Amino acid sequence: MDNRAEAAAPERARLGFVFYTSCALSLAFVVFGLLFPARLSSGLAFVREGVVGTVGPVYPLVVTGLLLLVLVLWLSPVGRVRLGGPDARPEFGAISWIAMLISAGVGLSFLFWGTAEPLIHLADPPYGAAEAGSPEAARLAMRYSFLFWGPHAWAIYAVVAISIGYSSFTRGRPMLVSAALRPLLGRRVDGRLGDVVDVLSVVAILFGVATSLGLGTGELSAGLHTVFGTPDTYVTKVIIIVSLMTVSTVSAMTGLGRGIRWLSLANITLCAVLLGYVLVVGPTASIVSTMGSGVAGFTRSLVPMSLGTEGAPGSDWTAGWIYFFWAWWIAWAPFVGTFIARISRGRTIAGVVCGVVLVPSAVTLAWFSVLGGTALQRETTGAVQVAQTASQAKSVATAAVFESLPLTSLTAAVVAPVLALLFITSADSASFMLGSATSGGHLKPPRPLRLMWSFAAAFAAVLLLSGGPTDLRSAAVVAALPFTVILVGLCLSLAIMLWQDREKSQLTS
Repeated sequence: MDNRAEAAAPERARLGFVFYTSCALSLAFVVFGLLFPARLSSGLAFVREGVVGTVGPVYPLVVTGLLLLVLVLWLSPVGRVRLGGPDARPEFGAISWIAMLISAGVGLSFLFWGTAEPLIHLADPPYGAAEAGSPEAARLAMRYSFLFWGPHAWAIYAVVAISIGYSSFTRGRPMLVSAALRPLLGRRVDGRLGDVVDVLSVVAILFGVATSLGLGTGELSAGLHTVFGTPDTYVTKVIIIVSLMTVSTVSAMTGLGRGIRWLSLANITLCAVLLGYVLVVGPTASIVSTMGSGVAGFTRSLVPMSLGTEGAPGSDWTAGWIYFFWAWWIAWAPFVGTFIARISRGRTIAGVVCGVVLVPSAVTLAWFSVLGGTALQRETTGAVQVAQTASQAKSVATAAVFESLPLTSLTAAVVAPVLALLFITSADSASFMLGSATSGGHLKPPRPLRLMWSFAAAFAAVLLLSGGPTDLRSAAVVAALPFTVILVGLCLSLAIMLWQDREKSQLTS
């Protein structure tokens, strides 16, 4: 059984309907955006309002359901099932594996949001449930930060990874979203229906990556302007994207074992150094207190926060935060989930849940507690005054908090490569999986294909930058809509596969 997945992967890349249709749609989007930027912006906004108004409430229900599903998989006997069969062994060591999946899953925004999001909630508490700047607002800030970046978000990735990994490595099918839906859709996945599913997955990846690259680039440009005085212009942002995507492309060309793996390890190491430094030189007692109260509040309010019922349904805050964040994570799911599946052969389902949900959630808790806790302490004591402007320039708020710490130059020396590596590791993982998705699920997509999709993601990010954060957010919400339906289908298909295989020794022993 262990060799079936290898046999399922085509020896040569197959460029068919999915590749050509994805290229045509990507090119049409770029050309239309260049010729009619105002219409693109208004069109995205119109679709976003329609999605949020009608489908938005479904997002928290789906995400909560996914979290419950992965917990069941983790705790049940099914958790002992090994992706690839009983004799399969992991391709990557545990540390490299976790480094790659975390680096692919968080993106450039992680650094800025870790510091700025608690400040944003401090100035504008969720649902207006507390007085701005109050201790209660600070507690709300931490528990909602944990919600948006914690186990719910990572459960989305885990479901995609387990479904596709089981389909590919255990059932011997191509590493495609459509192939994982075969138990539900039958032979129809071999026709145009399967092609459409894969095209929608590619579009979701492009929009999701472009959203993150665009938002992160905007923040990075604003931060460079504040720290070094570089002009915060459209040209600067384009230069940033081109420069970092060039390095990302070189990394993607070297494959998983060298480029992506080593950059991910370097990324995680530098992030750990930064976190340890801030914990030691920052307000350590306040950080520990923030972590404790944040975890306690998150646990107590888990159900209403998960379902988005703490405030008025359909409120601006709900739409701008709850619906957008889940849409953003869902838009990343086909890329990150498939990437995690690709590197998870030989691991048990319980091991995947632990590595993809529990470990990253613990990292998120520590990250937001240390950086966010430091930001809240600096803001409430008057050392910095950036909460009111953090939503407009998260990087500026982050820079102000770091500048309030000792040895500012040392901090900058660590932050700069962290920013670059967060950008590069996400982008090169995305180009790798775009190449795989458009070559029939090839486990090692050709280099020219990876190169092409690197530039496609960059073009999409540059184009959406012209419309600002609003267009970027709209793109994520729009891309998430069709994949939300596909996510539900993947859950059903996984359940069918596991039920069909229930008599096998690996499920009953």
